[in-house]
Amino acid sequence: WNGLMLPAFAEPAAVLGRTHYLATAVRNAEFLTSQMGRDGRLLRSWKDGQARITGYLEDYSMVGAGLLTLYEATFDRRWFDESRRLAEEALRLFWSPDREAFFDTGHDQETLVVRPRNIFDNAVPSGTSVAIDWLLRLAVVLGEERYEALALRALRPMADLMQRYPSGFGRYLSALDFHLGPVAEIALVWPAGHERAVAPLVDAVFGRYQPNRVVVGAAEGSPGAAGLPLLADRGAQSGQATAYVCRHYVCQLPVTEPAALARQLDAEV
Repeated sequence: WNGLMLPAFAEPAAVLGRTHYLATAVRNAEFLTSQMGRDGRLLRSWKDGQARITGYLEDYSMVGAGLLTLYEATFDRRWFDESRRLAEEALRLFWSPDREAFFDTGHDQETLVVRPRNIFDNAVPSGTSVAIDWLLRLAVVLGEERYEALALRALRPMADLMQRYPSGFGRYLSALDFHLGPVAEIALVWPAGHERAVAPLVDAVFGRYQPNRVVVGAAEGSPGAAGLPLLADRGAQSGQATAYVCRHYVCQLPVTEPAALARQLDAEV
């Protein structure tokens, strides 16, 4: 539930500029990352100051996807790094190479007669569909082909069910739409020590409905850009906050004005 709540506050915080929404999302993420783990393993429940029960696929998927959304709303690298760590753990614990599928329980949990695997999106999306969407987005941000390949291996067997029962596979269909694209890859860079300068460009990005996008950002030359190909060799033009709109890492001319950025983003739809 906390994993679902996290992006529900982080995304509108960026869209609406509501600082109290963002503060709620950050406090939630700090609680999840500091209190809901043991020896690197995400835990499921918390009561009276104690976390219990090792997490299932849905816990990892929803928290990990939520942290990725929070990163896009803050450009705080710790949330992205934790999202990626959880992705690696989710693949280790819940992905079956033999079945080419995600299971709801980890290989370190109690062995049951039948290992459970819920694939339907009902009122709450399934752990599998969220994991697919999450991995596809991480793949774009990182240029990590392995994430994309595994996500598609889990998505393809759902093709017939998605076609026959679309109302029960909404998150899968969203993931498929993201994969088919086009995806706007947006990199924001600003001069070190001038974080507020990027705010007008952020408003231009989040002020439109464009679900098939990824957004990364960092101060020029900062550690926040490390390992992110969209930020590699990207600088702040003429000492101003700068936006790069790309597709498959091929970028349009950098822009520093929100109106110019809006035109480039409109062309990506």
